[in-house]
Amino acid sequence: MKTIFYFLIFVVTLSCKEKNIPAPILEPLVGKWRLVANEYLENGQKIWRNAGKQSYIISFRFDGVILQEDGLPVCCGPISLSINGENYQISPQENLPVNPTCFLVDCVGCDVWDIALTDDSFILDVCKIGARSKFERVP
Repeated sequence: MKTIFYFLIFVVTLSCKEKNIPAPILEPLVGKWRLVANEYLENGQKIWRNAGKQSYIISFRFDGVILQEDGLPVCCGPISLSINGENYQISPQENLPVNPTCFLVDCVGCDVWDIALTDDSFILDVCKIGARSKFERVP
């Protein structure tokens, strides 16, 4: 009888473990972010332009999965993130809904997205081709 009791306590203890805890490297990135500017090359110089109507929101889940504003996964997303030079392998911990838009997209995405993260903003450099985007945290 004691064995069953201890086993039940053990199972309950395991089930109380907190889920959805991001890795320390990912923790400052978890949440919603709005595109605020894009970098362009103009007259041989790099300049930032306000995103204006092209602005959109993405969010990073606790496991690194990147979602669109509607909660669907982004199309052609990376398999890992380089956050301030540290690599984080994206590993979905929960089921993802299917994004029907992705069936219409021919992905030639990059495996790694480089993110230069500061307090409430980050600069995203996809594919290291110099087309950088600036995002700010959505409160």
